[in-house]
Amino acid sequence: GKADAEIDAALSSAAATYLETTLTGGDVIGLSSWSATWLAAIEQMPAFRTCVATRVVQLFGGVGHPGVQVKATRLIDLLARATGAEAVFFPSPAVLGSASAAEQLADDASVQRLLDLLPTVTISLVGIGSLKPSALLRESGSMTTEADVAELTAAGAVGDVCLRFFDAQGAPVASDYDARLVGASAEQLRAVPRRVAAAGGRRKHAAIRGAVLGKWVNVLITDVHSARALLGG
Repeated sequence: GKADAEIDAALSSAAATYLETTLTGGDVIGLSSWSATWLAAIEQMPAFRTCVATRVVQLFGGVGHPGVQVKATRLIDLLARATGAEAVFFPSPAVLGSASAAEQLADDASVQRLLDLLPTVTISLVGIGSLKPSALLRESGSMTTEADVAELTAAGAVGDVCLRFFDAQGAPVASDYDARLVGASAEQLRAVPRRVAAAGGRRKHAAIRGAVLGKWVNVLITDVHSARALLGG
């Protein structure tokens, strides 16, 4: 609704300011495939006068329908240009039909090259997804089926960062879905020194809390209501 739109606009503006003030040079930036908030932030951010990052790396493969792919590519391209970095795109889909297909793809040389870059990422810019089926399916296009959502919900998942789902306490949730994903692992995501999420709105409270408790993020750009809810215990 209108309130959510206002929150999103404020978040993207705060996220742009955060990047402008904290990117000082030498960073390797990891980006989740696609976040509306980060796209809006990066679209409004002026280009830096000097090179403030060496690479912008896509943390996992393409998701859902081609329209989402285009946004992910645009996001990485824009940020690379603004920061003077090299853009490194994930050369595959994120979610495959089976765990064995995902394993095979991870062995592919071009995918392997990207996976080898993940430990070099110094700052990640991510969204926090909430496991409200309609929203999840809407955001990700065709990638997550009703069956996946049912399985993840039954396993206690409340949200995700980069499609790695976690429960209310932030513990990773293992599932068939997880085994079909190609991209940054839960361990790799949580090993990045600066893990920045831009997320807010009432519908995401449980997911944001889990992401913070599980140390999926260590810098949170959020709205005042979400912040109060977190502090309120």
